[in-house]
Amino acid sequence: MNLVPHPMISVLSVAVLTVFVAGCSAMDSIHESPDYYRHSLSQLSQPLDGTSTDFFWFDVKLSPEYPDNNEAAEAARMQWLTAWLASRKACMNGYEIMERRKFEFTEHNPARYDLRYKIQCKVLPPSDTGA
Repeated sequence: MNLVPHPMISVLSVAVLTVFVAGCSAMDSIHESPDYYRHSLSQLSQPLDGTSTDFFWFDVKLSPEYPDNNEAAEAARMQWLTAWLASRKACMNGYEIMERRKFEFTEHNPARYDLRYKIQCKVLPPSDTGA
């Protein structure tokens, strides 16, 4: 009985092990990704009543890294908002924050977000092409 492995099996084993180790090392850096915080601490949605389609809700959670009343944290939240809108191809002409407030105790908030922003897309006036 021949117990010497075929050279192709050895090469394949090394390749699989290399891919596995590379994948594991990439997982260490997921928490350093800006998208990780955007997805775990915020969401963009439209009102559920179906009557209002001219604005979005941007809901965020506060954390020790992103507290309330902190300029750097607020700048990060605005970057998250811009990224959410870009991923949905919404508000291509910019947006306005109509309201920023804490969630009220009686509001439907199963994900336990802390702040809610009301976002309205800017609409450009039609260009005047009169003769």
